[in-house]
Amino acid sequence: MFENLIEVLKNDPRKIVYTEGSDARILESAARLKKDGFLTPILVGNVDEVKAAAAKGGFDIEGLEILDPATYEGMDAMVDEMVALRKGKMSAEDCRAALAKGNYFGTMLVKMGVADCLLGGATYSTADTVRPALQLVKTKKGAHLVSSCFIMIRGDETLAMGDCAINIDYQDT
Repeated sequence: MFENLIEVLKNDPRKIVYTEGSDARILESAARLKKDGFLTPILVGNVDEVKAAAAKGGFDIEGLEILDPATYEGMDAMVDEMVALRKGKMSAEDCRAALAKGNYFGTMLVKMGVADCLLGGATYSTADTVRPALQLVKTKKGAHLVSSCFIMIRGDETLAMGDCAINIDYQDT
């Protein structure tokens, strides 16, 4: 299922931002991607905390980019862009407070082209993961339905489960 996608990514590597950079599951995934080389992980969080969590778990994240919203050099530009995207629904102060959180910060990294995709939801709820995407990246023009899919690999078995968290009863949408 993933072999073709991996080949495409090996020829055109992309950056994936992880919104919960100090979570052990995230660090394990990032270390694996670093080793495999077809996606470049960006970890969001306090640099010292992320490195300490990686060391504690024995995960090799040496050389991976760790971006801390508290010290990010592009924060002012990010705040300005988010204020424009929210069209008066959030002040600059509100945007700066939201961007201190990994879910909003990571979503803006995607929106601004720093990363190509985002993985979140290890510690954030589905709502807190999806809300920033709907507010900032938005849906394609004309699209009114958002969907989700979970992929679980267990031994030789691959399961894809659609709409377990977003459209539980799709007929109501």
